[in-house]
Amino acid sequence: MEKRCLCLKDLPIFDCVDQEVFSQVCRKAADKKHYRRGDVLFLQGDPADSLFLIKEGSFKLVRMNEDGKEAILHIAGKGEVLGETALFREGTQPAAAIALEDARVCALSRSRLEQIIRESPDLAMQVIFSLGNRLYTAWEQMTELRTGTTLEKVLNLLIRLAGEHGEPCPEGTRIRLHLTQQDIADFVGASRVMVAQSLKELAARKYISRKDKSFILKDRCF
Repeated sequence: MEKRCLCLKDLPIFDCVDQEVFSQVCRKAADKKHYRRGDVLFLQGDPADSLFLIKEGSFKLVRMNEDGKEAILHIAGKGEVLGETALFREGTQPAAAIALEDARVCALSRSRLEQIIRESPDLAMQVIFSLGNRLYTAWEQMTELRTGTTLEKVLNLLIRLAGEHGEPCPEGTRIRLHLTQQDIADFVGASRVMVAQSLKELAARKYISRKDKSFILKDRCF
């Protein structure tokens, strides 16, 4: 079966947009780019003037706190959209987006999106609903990652990432992300040493294993 490419038109927020109109938008406003692991899609503080669809690969959203330390807010993978706030206001990016692996992205400028919204009130309502769901999910994730012991937070994080970016394998569920110990530490708000100890203990208890730079969660975790 031929693999179908993702398009911005496939996103739920664009369901009400006429295909002919959207085709013109893609030709005139869409910008397709490739990124390698470690490349920056945008930096914290950059102008937020575009919406981004991740067509391949994944990005970590990183925010600097008051102490100058990095905290990973989210890992966005294939099919996810970044920069929805560009639809509603002029401003700056609240976090940086850094490629975790080779990636392809399609970007659409705010000016064109504003024109589409003015022409389709139904689209505006769908976008508002979508953003509300994302906000609720983000609050749940932040609460989950800031409670419990470091071991519990690391395990909860891996379970969630397995649900979002996992694929079945003979050993359990492989997380299709190349996460370092520092990435996990930034995500859960702990030191790299504490995360390393937690990962070692989880492996000893046979909750997780490591293969080809990927974490594998055993079935007993679910």
